[in-house]
Amino acid sequence: MISNSPSGQPVIIITINYRLGVLADMFLKELIEEDPKWPTAGNYMYLDMLSALRWIKKNIRDYGGDPNNVALFGQSAGGLSVTDLGAVKGSAGLYRTAISQSGLSSPGTYTSYYSMNDALNCSNTIVQRLNCTNEDKQKLLSCIRNSSIEDLYKIYGTRYTKPIIDNYFFPLYPPLAIQNGQYNNISLIMGNNDYDLTVCLDYPDMNYTQALALISQSVEQKWIPSLVDYYHLKNCSSNRMANSSRCCRIVLSMATDKLFDCDIRRIFNAFYSKYGPQYEQDKLYSYHLNCYPQCPSVPEEGICRHSAELPFVFGTVSDFHSQELFNCTWDNSTRVFSNEIIAHWINIARTGKPLNQWPSYDPSSPKHFYITPDQGFLSETWNRNCSFFDAMELEGVRKTFGNNHYITKETLK
Repeated sequence: MISNSPSGQPVIIITINYRLGVLADMFLKELIEEDPKWPTAGNYMYLDMLSALRWIKKNIRDYGGDPNNVALFGQSAGGLSVTDLGAVKGSAGLYRTAISQSGLSSPGTYTSYYSMNDALNCSNTIVQRLNCTNEDKQKLLSCIRNSSIEDLYKIYGTRYTKPIIDNYFFPLYPPLAIQNGQYNNISLIMGNNDYDLTVCLDYPDMNYTQALALISQSVEQKWIPSLVDYYHLKNCSSNRMANSSRCCRIVLSMATDKLFDCDIRRIFNAFYSKYGPQYEQDKLYSYHLNCYPQCPSVPEEGICRHSAELPFVFGTVSDFHSQELFNCTWDNSTRVFSNEIIAHWINIARTGKPLNQWPSYDPSSPKHFYITPDQGFLSETWNRNCSFFDAMELEGVRKTFGNNHYITKETLK
């Protein structure tokens, strides 16, 4: 990003490594009770990030940086992390801007988080499978700590690492933290790629029955009839000769709304409800991106899928898709498009805002910035109806974290 960025736009890039998996989210009563000064466990990935941010705050001036002007940007799980940090204890003042690229699922989705009891149950299962169960706290912890990393990860399996809402270090689900004034006062830029979700690549010819089955994996049955009506899904396979991909495209639109657009809007509206329009006009921006990667030998040529924007953000398309592997070219128009994206990202890092043509979020007339190489950079109306997903989210939050929508205080069982 530095070597390939347009000249005259100085930027310092620092990457942060952090723990994942079983090393990140072990949540046990024995760990909580081990240190009275730190009455929680898990969320170790965020402790690692805070350690790195404190180092940056202390040392970045030696590298020509400004310790009071730090911007975080992350993609996918990193996109979720940079927004989550705003609700984490001890993060205030360490950065002032966050860019979340395709943060699946975004921090407006309760299923992205563990409740304390869910985290405890998962961790206790690992203890049992390690044969470390013991009434003596020290013996139990010693058994876990003496286990091999191979055994730990084998037992942990392939499940995603999730943050834990623990009432202390990560006390509130982010939209609730915003509503309670317990979220950092930062600039926030959030967005996603047009084809982050690969449903139309995986199931290009799905029919209505298959579409329903796919939706049912992540949506409760009681919500499905309303979603089917709103998205006009019922007749999606009635004329397959005319459009065999209609069902998958409707499901893609529905899933993108649920996992990205409506979650971003939920976060932004929480800021608006708490702080009013002045915050919105200055600090909240959203985007959609379609990068059309030109790789003739790649099956998904022209599809801006999950992570496809990274070479454009870092200015490394020719390196990311080497000519030997994919016969990709870095033509002038691609370089210009990449430079435009880099210019926006650097300006966000420098000022907390994109360049002028990018509209800030306004809930009365919400717009996002559509970033695409063939049409330039356009302001588009955000015309999604999120009422179904907002209702689903509210119910899920109450079930998972407690009945009080504004303050959740869970007790370990």
